[in-house]
Amino acid sequence: MIERVTKENLDQYEAFIKKHPKGLFQHSSKWAKVKSAWKWEAVMLRDEDGNIKGSADVLIRTVPVIKASLLYCCRGFVADEDDFATFDALFAALLDIAKEYHGYCIKIDPEITVENKAYKQHLLNKGFVELNPGCMDFENVQPRFVYCFDYNGLNEQELMLTFKPDYRNRIRKAPKKGVEVKVMGTEALDDFVRIMQETGERDNFSTRPKSYFEQIMNCMGEDCRLYMAYYEGKAVAGTLAIKWGQNVMKYQYGASSNAHRNVYPNYALQWAMMQWGIECGCKVYDFGGISGDCQNPDNPHYGLWRFKHGFGGYMKEFIGEFDYVINKPVYHLYNLATKILEKVRK
Repeated sequence: MIERVTKENLDQYEAFIKKHPKGLFQHSSKWAKVKSAWKWEAVMLRDEDGNIKGSADVLIRTVPVIKASLLYCCRGFVADEDDFATFDALFAALLDIAKEYHGYCIKIDPEITVENKAYKQHLLNKGFVELNPGCMDFENVQPRFVYCFDYNGLNEQELMLTFKPDYRNRIRKAPKKGVEVKVMGTEALDDFVRIMQETGERDNFSTRPKSYFEQIMNCMGEDCRLYMAYYEGKAVAGTLAIKWGQNVMKYQYGASSNAHRNVYPNYALQWAMMQWGIECGCKVYDFGGISGDCQNPDNPHYGLWRFKHGFGGYMKEFIGEFDYVINKPVYHLYNLATKILEKVRK
């Protein structure tokens, strides 16, 4: 039986997505509050005994003037990935929600790896269209490639032994050189945002305002931590980590100053987040997105892969991003307008 998530059953929904192996913080109503410009809706499927079998949630944004909406199902459904009957029931429920909001498209980017060819084929059979097939960098809304490692129940000493020798040395040297890592509250966001802006200028990416990170910390609560690295009393680097149940410890945002990189604050920060993952019993540490062509020294993202690779681990490739088009004229008009705006801004 399908049921809509409401205030009355929200706790049951949140408990399910925290326990299920496919549950991520992006599926939570807490994260939906971070994305305050979007409306949030979610559905659950129960079995005959009343147990939740699967869930799906969407962020909804209505386009002004035409009053049509995009429904974005970030990282897909929370359900066993081979249970296509549950997928179909949840998808049918999302189509009903799309009717209510005059939806022109349902966008989905499941955290399903490319090895599951049947899942991708099922999406195509349902009428979804793949976007940017074969993309290797960051063309999609969410990274198609991520880097991570499995904790495998290792303690700190055992986990450290999986890192490259020079990484172990840098982690140990950082505190000896005077680096101090602290878990901070929102009072440290001025420093974090300042360093983030410095990072964005150096690596050529746009950055978020302080209010966005403040929103994350306030909405995610104990599931989020701001780690700051200090050297000689000054903030030199910072990271924002989000954990979700015992599934994933996610390195969500990172910033580092151009100065004092020789005292290894970034290595100390990664280790602090990894230790939190051990404390929480997490199964996976997620370094976030990388390029699929990351091992090519000529790729501009090569340094990102090289840094993450030193901690051990492996690369995952997901099946990609897909659109289910409901209203073709509106869909094509919106995409055309978006491309024109991108050219004007350039």
